Amino acid sequence: MKQLIFGFSVITTLFFISSCNNQVKNEVKKEVETVDIVEDTISSNTILVYYFHGSIRCHTCISVDEKTHEYLEYLFPQMMQNKEIIFKSINIDEGERPDLLEKYEIYGQTLLFIKGETVINETDDAFQYVITNPEKWQQIVEDRIFDLIN
Repeated sequence: MKQLIFGFSVITTLFFISSCNNQVKNEVKKEVETVDIVEDTISSNTILVYYFHGSIRCHTCISVDEKTHEYLEYLFPQMMQNKEIIFKSINIDEGERPDLLEKYEIYGQTLLFIKGETVINETDDAFQYVITNPEKWQQIVEDRIFDLIN
């Protein structure tokens, strides 16, 4: 009986993980479709925030993605709405956007703030603070956007 319960638990857990991965993949694919359209029409004043990640994601990786987007929406709602700031999450394991992977030399989880030729890599700070000190991470996000505005 214990083996049956254990086996059922394992199968249920694997099904849940598989469902979550498929949901994340579908959401990312929807985002990527809009990236292709937007990049052709963006101005040189547009700030791009790209979060490159793999298919298998830990809690911190997901938090960097979600919190960065959340803070941008909270701190700069008008600029986000007007597409003066564009946030995109891109799955590198799915072969999405190889042009960007090559251009920015992406090989793993990477968070970039970009305006024109200026590229700021905030991956280390994002992973360091998003969970342990979210207020500090929010401040860094705000500072990076102001750095690129000025």
